[in-house]
Amino acid sequence: MTHDIVVLGAGPAGSAVARRLAAGGVRVALVGAASRPGWEGLSVRSRALLAEEGLDSHASFIAGPYRRRGIWAGGRSVEGVEWLVERSQLAEALRVQAQAGGADTYRDTATVARHVAGWWRVCLRAGGAVEAPLLVDARGRRGAQCRGPLLLAVGQRFRRDASGAPGTQIHATDFGWCWWAQRERALWVQVVARPRSGHPAAWRAAAAAQVPALALALTGASPEGDSIARPAHARLGLSADQPTRWRVGDAAMALDPLSGQGVYEALRGARVVATAIQSILDGGDALLAQRFVAERYEEAWQRGVRAAAELYRENSGRGGFWAETAAAYAALTPARAPFVPRIERRPVLHQGRILERDVIVTAENPRGVWHVAEVPVAELKRHFESVDRPSVAGAALALHRPQAAVAAAIHWLHRTGAMPRYDAAFVASGG
Repeated sequence: MTHDIVVLGAGPAGSAVARRLAAGGVRVALVGAASRPGWEGLSVRSRALLAEEGLDSHASFIAGPYRRRGIWAGGRSVEGVEWLVERSQLAEALRVQAQAGGADTYRDTATVARHVAGWWRVCLRAGGAVEAPLLVDARGRRGAQCRGPLLLAVGQRFRRDASGAPGTQIHATDFGWCWWAQRERALWVQVVARPRSGHPAAWRAAAAAQVPALALALTGASPEGDSIARPAHARLGLSADQPTRWRVGDAAMALDPLSGQGVYEALRGARVVATAIQSILDGGDALLAQRFVAERYEEAWQRGVRAAAELYRENSGRGGFWAETAAAYAALTPARAPFVPRIERRPVLHQGRILERDVIVTAENPRGVWHVAEVPVAELKRHFESVDRPSVAGAALALHRPQAAVAAAIHWLHRTGAMPRYDAAFVASGG
C-alpha cells in the first residue's frame, strides 16, 4: 500500500508524529514493534504535552503526582514532583491514538529502508513492504551524531513483600547516580553509570551499599523479569542531507536522563517535525523546513548540555565520575563571547507554513525573534533607525500595529540591547 509518509518506530515520538500528520489528512504508515518495559518519571511539562496528545484522562497507566526526594552533593536535599508511567504502556497508548487519528499501524520491525527513484521502500520482517515519498526515523539512537559522555542506564523491576509509600527518589553515588520509584508493591530501580565502571550487574548492589534509602527499599524485594539496559548518553543526530528523510525522538536528539525531560523533548520534537512536514505537503520549501527543525534541535541540545554540565559539576566532589562527566559536557558547550544583537534571515512559522523572515538574533535567542506582541521587531528597528524623529505613534502608523504593542516591542529591543534606549518622553511625544 502506498502512503504519503512512513514513520519508523512506534515509541512516543513516532506515534505522536503519526497522529498529528494523520489528523491533518496525511496518509501515514506507522511501523514499529512493542516498546521494552520500564518506568519513566514525567514532569509537569511532559504531562501538559501528553494532554495535548489526548492522554489526559488515561489515569490507569499514569500515576501521581508523587513526591520526589533525594540527597545531592554536600547533603543538599532534592525535592520535586513527578508522575510515573510504564514506558511500554505509554507507547501503546500513543500508538492507539495515532491509529484512531487515521494512521495505518504495522506492529512489525523494518528490516530495510531504501530510497529509490524518489520513494522510500520499507521492508517488514513479517513480509511485505510499505512505500512513501517521505520517511520519519524514530527508531532511537542510531546514525551520525554529536554525543556527550557515554552512559548506560540499567533498570530492574521488583515486587515487594508489602506496600510502601508511593514516590520517587534520586541519589548520587561515587560512580554514578540512581533513581527509583515505588507504587504499591511494585518497585523500579535504575542506576546510571559509565559502561567501564565495573560490571553493570553489580551496580545496583554497589549503589545500595552507598545509599541507605535504596538498601531499605530493596529489603524484602524480589526481582521480576530481566534487567533492562539502555544507552543514556546525550546525543544530537546529524542530518544526512536528505530532504525526504526526517528524524524525531532519540534519533534526532536525546538529553542526559538526569534532566528528567525525555518524554517532554520527544513530544515537543514530534510537534515541530509534524508542523514542518505539513508545511512541505502544503507547498512549502523542504530545505527551509529542515533548517527550521534543525535550529530548534540545536538550541534544545545546547540548553540541555549546559544544564547537564551544571548538574554534574555540582557533584564533582563525589569523585572522578562526576568531575569527568561535567568536563565532557562543558567541552560541548561553546564559550559565550560578547554578543551583539543582529538581524538575520531565518525560517519562522507563520499560519502553518514555514517561511523565511528577518529576525533579531540575541545571545538569549539564538534562533532569533521575529515579532513581539505581533510587531515585527526587525522592521521596527529599521524604522527607528531611518527616521529623524522616532516615536511610538509614528512606528505604530508605519507598521500598522497598535501603539501599546509597539511600546512592548520597543521595550524588548531596549532590554536585549538590539536598539539604543531613546528618551522615553522623546519617543512618546514624537521628539
